[in-house]
Amino acid sequence: MTWPTGPDGWATPPASPRSAAVPGQPDGPAGGAPAGPAGEAATGPAGGAPTGPAWAPANPTEQALAEALASGDQANYFRILSNAELYLPQFLTAPPEGQQFVTVNMFGQTFLPVFTSIEAMVVAQVSAVAGGYVLTTYPELRRKWPMPQWRLAVNPGTPIDAYVEIGAVERAALGELALPTAGELILDAAAEEAATGALPAVEVDADEALADAASQGDIDGYVRILLDSVVVLPTARPVPDASALFEPDFPWRVTGSSIEVFTSTAALQRAHPVPPPSIRVSFPILLVRWPEGRGMSVNPGSATGVEIPADQVRMLLLWADEDL
Repeated sequence: MTWPTGPDGWATPPASPRSAAVPGQPDGPAGGAPAGPAGEAATGPAGGAPTGPAWAPANPTEQALAEALASGDQANYFRILSNAELYLPQFLTAPPEGQQFVTVNMFGQTFLPVFTSIEAMVVAQVSAVAGGYVLTTYPELRRKWPMPQWRLAVNPGTPIDAYVEIGAVERAALGELALPTAGELILDAAAEEAATGALPAVEVDADEALADAASQGDIDGYVRILLDSVVVLPTARPVPDASALFEPDFPWRVTGSSIEVFTSTAALQRAHPVPPPSIRVSFPILLVRWPEGRGMSVNPGSATGVEIPADQVRMLLLWADEDL
């Protein structure tokens, strides 16, 4: 199946102090997608994206957020966030029925992402989906919060990320609420999946459903199935389980410029008769930890295979949600 380059024709809104297009971004899949891990809240750096050369603080706010997380000062992190200028991604063309939000879906929760710089939006690849942004603040977000059940994702895809209920920001800033790290929250969700026996069922269903989607050239259906799947990730050396993804020296097994991912153990064995070491991990968790600059090769050499360019991998978390 051939991966699309994305639709043409992103509109450019008039520049203003409150709204603008993200400059120089490639086209990507259109549509909103829901956001972040389950639980009341979570913060980096343990749950942040890989801290490779692609990310660095873009302004004093991000430098202060990084320092607060490095020192374990969550209250200061949220105090800084409460007073920061925030970039809220937006679609450049609104649907006929009104505003459509960019969101991220993980573990049955919907998150509205905000960023503390345009550079952070670029690292997270959200700009390729949304194309533009509106400037806002935490107090304004809280006053205008669109859906009570949604949660806030701060700088997702960066080492200074946080996943939190909108009202918890103020409580955390006052030191009234201690939050788990994003890594702890994600790993708890993965452990719950394993404990409930979800992993084997998802693997079997994914292979069958992906084959059907691939035979029809249904990219949208293919991605939606992946986002609900547990996949097999080959590694360069054995590791105990998916928790190793949060270690800085995780042994990614790189083939050319890509990393292979398989939708079942059987798919791995078909490609590698002598299988390399591997782990099983929920696909959204893998996207959060995906290393910068590496493409994804899903089921290489098979009828369900697809090659996803490096600049579009993390963007899959923001895949269109037609229900929003």
